[in-house]
Amino acid sequence: MAVIHGTTTARRQTFATALPCGYTQLITILILLLSKWNLGVLTAANTYEFRAFADILKQQHIQHAIIAYNSVTDQTQQEAGLQKDNALRALLNVASLQFYDVHQAKSVENSTEFQRLFYHDSPRVGIYVAQLEDVLLQQYVLGSNVISVDTIDAGGYRVRVDVGSRFNNSRVWFIMSKQRTVATALANVRRVMTPLPVNISADITVGVRLDANNTIQLFDIYKIQKDWLDIEPKGYWSAAKGLKLNLRFHQTFVNRRRNFKGLQLVGGIVIREKPAGMEDYDYLNSLYNKNFDPMQRKTYQLIKLMEPVFDVSFQPLLRETWGAHSPNGSWDGVMNLLLSGEAEFSLCPMRFVPNRVHLIDYTIAVHTEFVFFIFRHPRRNDIRNIFFQPFVEEVWYTVIAIIVLTTLLLQLHLHHENRFFINKDPHFQTRFDYAIFSILEAFFMQGPANDAFTATSTRTLIFAVCLFSLLLQQFYGAFIVGSLLSVSPRTITNLKALYNSSLEIGIENIPYNIEVFEKTTVPLGVAIYKERVCKNRERNILSIEEGAERIKKGGYAFHVSANRMYYILKDLLSEKEFCDLQDVPLIPPYRIGIGITKSSPFREYFTTTIAKFHTSGLLQHNENQWQLPQMDCSLSQNYEVEVDLQHFLPAILFLVAAMLLSSAVLILEIIYYNLENSTKLARLCPRIMPKPKLEFVN
Repeated sequence: MAVIHGTTTARRQTFATALPCGYTQLITILILLLSKWNLGVLTAANTYEFRAFADILKQQHIQHAIIAYNSVTDQTQQEAGLQKDNALRALLNVASLQFYDVHQAKSVENSTEFQRLFYHDSPRVGIYVAQLEDVLLQQYVLGSNVISVDTIDAGGYRVRVDVGSRFNNSRVWFIMSKQRTVATALANVRRVMTPLPVNISADITVGVRLDANNTIQLFDIYKIQKDWLDIEPKGYWSAAKGLKLNLRFHQTFVNRRRNFKGLQLVGGIVIREKPAGMEDYDYLNSLYNKNFDPMQRKTYQLIKLMEPVFDVSFQPLLRETWGAHSPNGSWDGVMNLLLSGEAEFSLCPMRFVPNRVHLIDYTIAVHTEFVFFIFRHPRRNDIRNIFFQPFVEEVWYTVIAIIVLTTLLLQLHLHHENRFFINKDPHFQTRFDYAIFSILEAFFMQGPANDAFTATSTRTLIFAVCLFSLLLQQFYGAFIVGSLLSVSPRTITNLKALYNSSLEIGIENIPYNIEVFEKTTVPLGVAIYKERVCKNRERNILSIEEGAERIKKGGYAFHVSANRMYYILKDLLSEKEFCDLQDVPLIPPYRIGIGITKSSPFREYFTTTIAKFHTSGLLQHNENQWQLPQMDCSLSQNYEVEVDLQHFLPAILFLVAAMLLSSAVLILEIIYYNLENSTKLARLCPRIMPKPKLEFVN
């Protein structure tokens, strides 16, 4: 609390902290009496001014107040102590009071400064100034001896001094003028208050007591232009009717003070991808090249909608970065503009990051950014080829076992037909290779001939094998055709699957993107960055255009802003290729807002206007103008189905291997045929080539 004497102040603060709230007001009055404070000398205010101040506090729901006065000036204007005592008691019932005597503050060494009386944990504080004409009150309370709002610290950044922060919406001022005519009082108000750093959010009420009766005329004081003080009639207070405000003063100051009178405000904005030969303003206001700076340009065009609403103009100041914090404590980019005072706010959204929160304020979110790993999903992520996919391994092993078993069984049947001369064909074969080829012919539905076998048992076996082959082929072919016509299930849909896949992984070369990976606490994100991205940084940290080309080729996942990349890929890929795109998030979508200088008087204007844009649909309309329309990928399924070389390659390799094997065997056979007359070789190796049989035809 403020002091007249240092020991008295300490005693009052101790009691106010230790006792419950109900006893604090009583103790305050007792201390005033024990300290021999003459309530008639405390302030030049009479009982009506106290009552008017109490009504203002109640109307604004304020529970903390400061009474500033000059004890020397007040000694010549004493009132009945009982009346003032009652008025002070009524004021104590509304708010906790502190008192500040500028005469003592000027004369007593090490006295409490006025700004130390503020309840910094309380959202709003009421301040009563007994007499505007008092020079000491002007200097020590209003701060007329400090004209500038801001000072520049050693680092070159703007620091708002206390005088500037006094005249904003968190301080509710009630200043009494002792002039006897309204015109004279307002002229004096304009003289005293115009040099002060009053802003558009200031809550200052000046009271002028009329001679005719105990009525106080009230005026609202604020400034939009730096050198012009706006004064509006606010209403009046009377002993009979109490506080009566004009109807418009029941609204917030944002709704009341909507005409900025052509004020120009500077805003910082990031531009990184502007096409060559295009003017800055044309680029920011156009809807072309939506893949270039969509987040910044979208927000800029949204904020520009505020200009006709408040009769204000926004001057963009271009930078290449949002703001990085260097080791020496300085900032660059838009953050430097906000901290140095070159810009009042940002025309581009700023991320909510811990090292910025204590330096700037934010509006509510204006943009939601989606950042994904984007890639063309492979048709199948299984290492096995499509030719083996219809059946699981157990089925294939079973088919092989059946082929071997039926071959052996057919060989037994062949010996049976030959032994009992059931087959009368003179060319009847009993060799084992004949049995193998006969079974394979049956399995591949290519034979054998109807009269190849005579025994009923043999024909039954061949019939069973052909029937089994038919069922097997139907199942196999139906799966192949169905898998080509149906949409393949996507298996790479999360970070773990992406990490375990054979895809190459890269990220966009942009500061906030690299910072995401360097500061992430997601184990898979750390592993992807260190083991997959940083393994070959030059190949994997690319510009967005290079990343789009790699995605087009396939087999590459690129971490990038989704909307920007989709606009580029829409022109690079066919519709079917575009529908193959898959995204995997590393971090959830984050919402970002407009950055504003600390304690800016325009913060409430931006916040409330953006909220109205949201409720009225303008925010969503602006979003839709920049959002890529979702493509209907169900139509792409009607295209002709094609089997690519990747999946047909195993069949080609199998044929080539078989051809090479047959060629090798042919070479061996030729060598053996040329050497078959060798007696030594004939003894060592039996003849493997059958002798030609001579047949005579009649």
